[in-house]
Amino acid sequence: MATVAEALQLAVDHHRAGRLTEAGDLYRRILAVDGRNPQALHLLGVIERHRGNGEGAITLIGQAVAIMPDFAEARANLGNAYRSVGRIDEAAAAYRTAIAINPGVAGSYYSLGVLLCGQGGPRSQAQAMAALARTVLLTPGDPDVHHDLAIARKQAVRLDEAAAGQRRALALRPDFAAAWMTLGNVLTELGERDHALAAYRRSLRVQWASADAHYNFGNVLYTTGQLIEAATHYRHAVEYGLTSALVREAAAFADLGRDADAEASLRAALTVPGGDVPTAIDMLVALFIRQKRLDEARQFFASFRHPHSTPPTAYGAECLTAIAETYLEEGRNAEALTLLGRVNSHASRYFTVRSIAALRHTLDGMSLTLKRPSNPAPGRPRVGSSSLATHGRFAHNVFEYMLVRLYAETYGLTLETPDWVGGHYFDLNDPTPSAPLRPLFFPRRIINDLVEQPSEAPLVDCDILSPLGPYRYPERHRARIQSWFRPRPVWAPWITPPLERLRALGNTVVALHIRRGDFVLFRYTITETAWYVAWLQTIWSGLDRPVLYIASDDPAIVQDFAAFNPVTLADVAEPWSGLEYLQDFHVLANADILGVSAQSGFSRLAALLNTRAHLFVEPDAEAGRVQPYSPWMPETASGQAP
Repeated sequence: MATVAEALQLAVDHHRAGRLTEAGDLYRRILAVDGRNPQALHLLGVIERHRGNGEGAITLIGQAVAIMPDFAEARANLGNAYRSVGRIDEAAAAYRTAIAINPGVAGSYYSLGVLLCGQGGPRSQAQAMAALARTVLLTPGDPDVHHDLAIARKQAVRLDEAAAGQRRALALRPDFAAAWMTLGNVLTELGERDHALAAYRRSLRVQWASADAHYNFGNVLYTTGQLIEAATHYRHAVEYGLTSALVREAAAFADLGRDADAEASLRAALTVPGGDVPTAIDMLVALFIRQKRLDEARQFFASFRHPHSTPPTAYGAECLTAIAETYLEEGRNAEALTLLGRVNSHASRYFTVRSIAALRHTLDGMSLTLKRPSNPAPGRPRVGSSSLATHGRFAHNVFEYMLVRLYAETYGLTLETPDWVGGHYFDLNDPTPSAPLRPLFFPRRIINDLVEQPSEAPLVDCDILSPLGPYRYPERHRARIQSWFRPRPVWAPWITPPLERLRALGNTVVALHIRRGDFVLFRYTITETAWYVAWLQTIWSGLDRPVLYIASDDPAIVQDFAAFNPVTLADVAEPWSGLEYLQDFHVLANADILGVSAQSGFSRLAALLNTRAHLFVEPDAEAGRVQPYSPWMPETASGQAP
């Protein structure tokens, strides 16, 4: 009869050879004899994770590390099991424990780095880069590690380092198709389009059937005006399984004037598995509106059922938003608003359409309309940003507009904008789009560089898509930017009284923004109320008749500030249905002291536009407290922001 040790070795041999059924049977037989055998528990857990039973793996491997706490390999595989079921924080903790037990093993650093790389946010990015950099030190000859570190650096917008990292990966493995493709992506963001095209060609030479490479190659071809070639590569991407490329193919066809082909691609995107359904709906309703097919659009979207979703009405919010757009086109603002009242969505387009409907409905009540100018000189070089209407919400779009307008003014270009929330709320007067523009994908680095270091050859006649915003906010731009973003006087009856009532309650308005909602859903850094309570306790008695205003999407947190008699919008404002966030924003932008929420563009934008506050504070999640900060960057002696 074999000993437990012999049986375990045989099971491991089966496991390494991929005979998982035989290995699993032996591990179970071992555990029937020795139920506390950490090796058998651990390896059976590894098999369970491989079979898709993540929770079972957690139970088994958890038992193994409870018996043998310093079992580093099991700790690492416990992290893998947690990751497989989406328990990210526990996965990271398990990897860190494995590293603490055995800091010389590259695998745990690598797993931690890859895990954090996908989490977003500057803190996770920094930790991901640190873990992957350590992996590189331990395994300098591994091209995959160089590749993944470069991806992390790209996410952190350290593009030059990212390009260098991909080149190191390619020096180790010249036929590394993914590295060639990712190098192309980085070079695209750096504005080196010719080199990017060469990198994509190398990637496709190695792996022609790469849908992602065809898609990204198509994007750069599109940007350079090679629309037919771009459409061809989008088609290849679709053929190789990336059906989300159908919407890009449709965009290229539309710019070629081939509306029938564009519509066919969009209708296909609505029916194939994996299609980008929300974008296809947005683009198809825009096509219907452009062609004045409004009744057909309403009928189509009212009856649309997605064949690959359960329930098939899964895209009901997007369809109702599309129908509401047709009502807006006809000036039926109240009907659009009523329809959107049936929708509960975080989608950017829904937010834009609902806000515009609410603003226009407000104007209807005063017998007013917002009339936008057309481009008075359509032959003059111009730029636009159609994504202002489709990607991101209020603050996100304002930051993007900031960058695009800085760029337009730097080079004397006409800025054309779609209907977007900021264009309605602020006293802006940009002309409407006069003709299609070539798309500029991933433009943030390119446009920021051109603003900060003016060029003799700027990019013109392009649609700057999702530029995200400036990297820096130097003091020299402060007065100019603040002058752009003044609310239209017509909104005064809804935004002025709350501020007046606050000032009647005290002499110093202290406004705090505490964001929860989608931040919890998408795992952004959460601002703990205890940090702000502790800070308020240190300053409150020294303020001149302070009044505390709380702006939050989570009413439950207000009670945490009970000692300061907090005031919320409901206490001082008349209802402005669907636009309460603009009332909150106006208070934040005019407070005497402003505390922002971690990672929130909404309150950081309010801080940038606030001309009154003498103190701004922000959370320091690492330290667990709030600290003063300056929204605008001081200039150095050279006139540049540090």
